[in-house]
Amino acid sequence: MRTSKLQLQFGGVCRMPVTLDVTNQMNLSLSQANEVANRELLSRSSIGVELQLLSSKTEEFDVGWVFYYQSARYMKTGDFRNSVAGNAPLFVSRSDGHPFFVSYHRPLAESVAAFKACGNPNAKEVPEVFINGWRKDALVISAIQAVRQHSTLGLAQAKNAVDLCLASQPSIVSTLSVAEAKALVLALASAGFEARVRYESYDLSIPT
Repeated sequence: MRTSKLQLQFGGVCRMPVTLDVTNQMNLSLSQANEVANRELLSRSSIGVELQLLSSKTEEFDVGWVFYYQSARYMKTGDFRNSVAGNAPLFVSRSDGHPFFVSYHRPLAESVAAFKACGNPNAKEVPEVFINGWRKDALVISAIQAVRQHSTLGLAQAKNAVDLCLASQPSIVSTLSVAEAKALVLALASAGFEARVRYESYDLSIPT
């Protein structure tokens, strides 16, 4: 007889997060994060598959924890037919207890970096650079040259992008690729400017 895994589907719409009532919603402990994770898994168990945390596999980061899980029936019986497939890791934010199912199609470190950058671990980098600050000794000419080198902007447009930043105005530069965007961030840093690659946010609860 052929065996098959139970497919766990997460789908469709963004739901209100399951959070704890903690003081100022700041600095959850591991036990509180565990409670958030268990409540979130319980809310996902309505399809008839009870989910159970794999506590020994929990990973901790400075911004939160990543939890892994399986079906409770599989944990009890060891029967492969009762296992759950497609069980995306569950990230719980340390600051406010917001749970996110994160994509397993990219390194976990990238999801954590995305969360640090924009508050969404499922966000993806796009070929755009946000120039958002500068040092007193910033090299304006070098910054303009860097923008021209790593984007399709002409001299006037590159100068305008840098001038906007110097005027404390939002300055976003489009590049041909994420790799070029990262190279521009490094070049601007060498010229004394603060910049970062932008992220495009997706559903806060469902990984893509």
